[in-house]
Amino acid sequence: MTLNRRAFFGTSSLAGISLLGTACADLEKSNHVLATTTLVADLVTEILPSTVPVRLLMGPGIDPHTYEPTAGTIAHIRQAKLIVGHGLHLEGRLTNLLETSKSGAIHRVSLITRPIEISKPERLRKSDHAWDPHIWFDASLWAETVIPLSKVLEEVFPELRAEIAKKANKCFQSLGQLHAEMQAGYSSIPENKRILITSHDAFGYLGQAYGLEVHAIQGISTAAEVSESALRDLAELACQKKVNVGFLESTVSPRTLEKLRSLIRARSPREMPLEFRMGGEIYSDSLGGPNSGAATYASMMRHNLRVIVGALKNE
Repeated sequence: MTLNRRAFFGTSSLAGISLLGTACADLEKSNHVLATTTLVADLVTEILPSTVPVRLLMGPGIDPHTYEPTAGTIAHIRQAKLIVGHGLHLEGRLTNLLETSKSGAIHRVSLITRPIEISKPERLRKSDHAWDPHIWFDASLWAETVIPLSKVLEEVFPELRAEIAKKANKCFQSLGQLHAEMQAGYSSIPENKRILITSHDAFGYLGQAYGLEVHAIQGISTAAEVSESALRDLAELACQKKVNVGFLESTVSPRTLEKLRSLIRARSPREMPLEFRMGGEIYSDSLGGPNSGAATYASMMRHNLRVIVGALKNE
C-alpha cells in the first residue's frame, strides 16, 4: 500500500511517520529516514519534503531512556538510508549501538545534538555528572538543531536541497516565535509560585529558559533508582516553601509522586496540613498520540504550558 503522510496521524506534523511494522511494501528500503524518537521524527518531518518516507522507532508513550534494542531494531536500522537520533544518551543503549556500529549496512547516522555538543557546549546543562539530553524544553536551543540537521538531509537527498533549505528556514523561524510565546506564558506566573515539581529531571532546560525553579524526584534518566533521601529532601522543601502541586509525566509511573505526596502529608503541620495534589499530566520524553493534543512538538510545548501555568497560578 502507499503510505499517506497526511493520513497516518491526522493533521499533526507526525502525519508522515510510519510506526515500524506497518506494511509498506512499496516503500524502497534504501530511501526512507528512520527517526529514533517522536521528537526527532517530528523535527525531521518538518524539514523533509513529504515525498521522503519517515519511519519511527519508538512510538508515542515509549520512554527512550529505558528502550531495549532487539534483533528487529537492528534490522530496521540497517534498512534505512539515514538514521536520525537525538544523542546525549537519551536513547540509552540504542545510542551506544548507533555510535559503535561498524556495519557497512548502516548507511549513515546523524545525532541532532552533536553539533551543539561540539560547538556550543556552554548551552548544555549537566546533571548526574552527564549532559542533560532534554534540550527540546528550551525552544531556542531546539531551534539550534534545525540548520545542522537540514545540511545532513541536503547531503543525503541532494535533489531536494532547495526544498529542504526552505522548510528548514521556516521551521527555524516558527521555533523562534514559539520561544517568545513560552517566555510570555511562563512569565505570567507570579514569581513566588514558579516552582515546578516533577517525576524526573527532564525540565531543567525549561526552568533555565523560562524562569522556573525545577525540582525532580529522579535524575535525568528514568532508568536510575529513586533515592529515598531525595524523596525526603524534596518533601521537606515542599513543606518549607508550601508547594502543594506536582506534575505527572506521560512516560513515567505516578508511584513516586504518590510516595512524595504521602511524605509531604506526614511532614506538614497537623494544624495546617499541606494538601499536595497532582497538577495534571505533562509530556517529557515522548510526544502524545494522534488525539492527545500533544502529537507535535509545538502542540506538546503549548499543552505543557497550559497545564503548568494553570496549576501554578491556582496553587
